[in-house]
Amino acid sequence: MTTDDPFKDVLVIRDRLPLAMEPVDGIPPAEELARINEANESLLRVCAGMDDVQPRRIDDAGEVTQELLRIESKVNLLVEMVSLLLHAHARIPPPVPLRISAEGLGWVQPESLPPGQALCLSFYLCPQFPRPLTLYARVTSCEAAESGYDLSVLFQGMSPALEDGIQKMVFRRHRRSIAQSRSRRDETPN
Repeated sequence: MTTDDPFKDVLVIRDRLPLAMEPVDGIPPAEELARINEANESLLRVCAGMDDVQPRRIDDAGEVTQELLRIESKVNLLVEMVSLLLHAHARIPPPVPLRISAEGLGWVQPESLPPGQALCLSFYLCPQFPRPLTLYARVTSCEAAESGYDLSVLFQGMSPALEDGIQKMVFRRHRRSIAQSRSRRDETPN
């Protein structure tokens, strides 16, 4: 059930991510949109795989387990090195504070945009993998704020698989932020 408010009655996370925005006349034709959605779905799967990497507790320190840990460590090092190379050649926009839901995005920018304006958004979810998620949206609200204009946009033209992937990403990151805040609270001496 989608309303014009991408943050009403849905899970919302806050993050600081690189974002590029370009006004457009509308969403692309169905064939092009299908290709964009497939690329976005693939990117979300990669990000999910990188998000799920957590240090493991090893109770059984067998020889095979130790060898797998050494291989995993080397693969992680290679991922970091490739990421550094990609970042060196990528033109990544500066990070901005974002409100993210499965329905849309919100951020503050210097210039106003009219409600209903179609946009092409590119934002970078995975710091390790500098490839943007490219989504189309329309402005639902643009209100004057202390440091510019507070925009809210509603995603447009997403496939069901892409909608599901974004919803899962928002849920995963929300769950991780709760776990991190609990961990910090537990580490704070009373």
